[in-house]
Amino acid sequence: MAGLMPAAAGAATVLVIEDDQDTATVLRGHLEGAGYRVVQALDGATGLRLARHGVDLITLDLLMAPLDGPTVLRRLRADPATRDIPVVLVTVVRDIPADLVADARISKPFHGRNLLAEVRRLVGR
Repeated sequence: MAGLMPAAAGAATVLVIEDDQDTATVLRGHLEGAGYRVVQALDGATGLRLARHGVDLITLDLLMAPLDGPTVLRRLRADPATRDIPVVLVTVVRDIPADLVADARISKPFHGRNLLAEVRRLVGR
């Protein structure tokens, strides 16, 4: 991770839904280092609430409690206010159920360049 750059005016906002603080910090560092604004939720319920407030992309861990990632993703896709927000799964889960509709998947452990390539593909910058 290079030095953090402040988010540029009009920068895309990425919501990181990740219950592991260390992983959330690494995600935040890569995203902020590339000039994105980052909002963080350490649990699924908070993530669902924050998703309704104008985020451009969501990164989502599938293994969380008490509200797990698959439930969060299904609720995001069922809600007209959040259904079109691109979601990147950042997870160790290998077998993802077919009904989980995400825009991209990155396996943990991940490389920052892979994360940023997907974010740029989905929201630009």
